[in-house]
Amino acid sequence: MRRAPEQLPPARPLRERVGHAGENLALHHLKEQGFRILARDWRSRIGQIDIVAEDGETLVLVEVKARRGVGFGLPEEAVDARKRHKLRLLLETYRSATKRQKQPCRIDVLGLVLDEHLAVTRCEHIRNAVQDD
Repeated sequence: MRRAPEQLPPARPLRERVGHAGENLALHHLKEQGFRILARDWRSRIGQIDIVAEDGETLVLVEVKARRGVGFGLPEEAVDARKRHKLRLLLETYRSATKRQKQPCRIDVLGLVLDEHLAVTRCEHIRNAVQDD
């Protein structure tokens, strides 16, 4: 008896593929810069942190923004006041959950522009991009 061929999983939407590729490329960039990766896609009831890392003794929350092209602006420009507030809350939630309240910390934004093959054409790493207002 012949079996029916296994169905292929549905293709991911382009937005999801760009985001996933962006995070993978960001991890590679951070490791090249000497960061130690602690977590990826860390979730709490407040939301999700793309990447948590250490840069020396400093705890770093990294928000990754990836886009294909700049027709809607640069990726890092998408981190508006509302998003910055949420990132600060997420950082404090992570620090509390992992008992790192006394560790120095910062929030970086990594903006990536990708081509049609999802290869990086521009990488902007903004250290300490989100500060207390």
